Amino acid sequence: MDFAVDSKRTGCFVFFPVSAHFRLANLLIEQARECREEKNIDALPVILERYVKLMSEVTSRHPSYQTYATNEKLYHEKTMEEFDRELKELKPLLREKVADINKNLEDKMEYSQCKGGNQVKSYANGEDKGSRQECIPTLMFMVKSNNPQTAVCREDSGLESVVIADGGPEDSSASESPSSTHLTSSRGCDIDCRPTPSLSFIHSLPEGAHGSLVHVADWRQRHMKSSKSLVPGSSASKAMLDIHISARLMEDFLELARENTDKDLETCGVLGANLRKGTFYVTSLIIPKQESTCNSCQTLNEEEIYGVQDEQNLFPVGWIHTHPSQTCFMSSIDLHTHYSYQVMLPEAVAIVMAPTDTTRTSGIFRLTDPWGISVLKECQERGFHPHKEPADGSPIYEECSNVYMNSNLRFEIIDLR
Repeated sequence: MDFAVDSKRTGCFVFFPVSAHFRLANLLIEQARECREEKNIDALPVILERYVKLMSEVTSRHPSYQTYATNEKLYHEKTMEEFDRELKELKPLLREKVADINKNLEDKMEYSQCKGGNQVKSYANGEDKGSRQECIPTLMFMVKSNNPQTAVCREDSGLESVVIADGGPEDSSASESPSSTHLTSSRGCDIDCRPTPSLSFIHSLPEGAHGSLVHVADWRQRHMKSSKSLVPGSSASKAMLDIHISARLMEDFLELARENTDKDLETCGVLGANLRKGTFYVTSLIIPKQESTCNSCQTLNEEEIYGVQDEQNLFPVGWIHTHPSQTCFMSSIDLHTHYSYQVMLPEAVAIVMAPTDTTRTSGIFRLTDPWGISVLKECQERGFHPHKEPADGSPIYEECSNVYMNSNLRFEIIDLR
């Protein structure tokens, strides 16, 4: 799977266009402003740190950085200095937050171990509510497609009701449904995600709908058993924002990919998220134009992806792709692809769907930090190739421990093919 635009490299980096970096930087600035207004001192240090790292360690090394608009570069250089000063003032709070995350992670692992290691933690059991259930929107997902066959295919999937929102966000057919205009949390947090003119499918919520924590990687559990603490600097010990993904997203992506899967061709998509009160909510699944083989998928016309992200102010929180006839793992090309996402946004995830794998049909992965990140940073190989193991024997990538499958979350499928 190769998502990186033109596979441009400077030293060890594989880059998206520099404009994508500045767009993400502007989103982080806006989120920092909202955190200050809401006095959200939990999320603010994380947002500030994301911005400073993005600008100082990643964007400034982009091959097109020097030729980018001078005024915008000066603006961000000044903003980075201000954020860095603010971050230093908030560092004590950030250290406390990391300590809390370590404690919460230990509790999660102990919970998983006492349940046999294969259970998930859900909101339905009354545990771990509070901050993790601040904004639980109503389930709704929409398909916006350039392919007329998409509507026919989805209409046959047993949906309970269909709404055609030809008039856009203000159309009466959309506004009649409480969930078709905005998302409202259990605490009154509005998430403005109005549906664009598209074919919209609205599902009735099942009773007892809840969100489930994705199972933590086994290697991390073994480490917890032996040391009772996380390795300093590991991905799990860093302050990571939670990600909520609709419980239907992976299933519906597989349905869209079925034709390719039957032909043993990969399919890929991009995850776009809104950030509210320190939590990412994946509200868009973008299916770009693409060329596929049995073990690779190359996106085309990437400017269309960025256009959708710009229009909806979406964070690029990761990507999803199929392994139609392979097992569920991250190939060397997948790792390089995900590296370009994760250096921009540490929370970014890679979802692998392997429908023919008899052991596991899906996985949500991230490079270990700093171990996996360092290996990929130093690797100059292209194509399929082996990667050296980190010196301490830790894995290059891991299952994500901060991702929740949310049965109440709506999302929009935008098929650009």
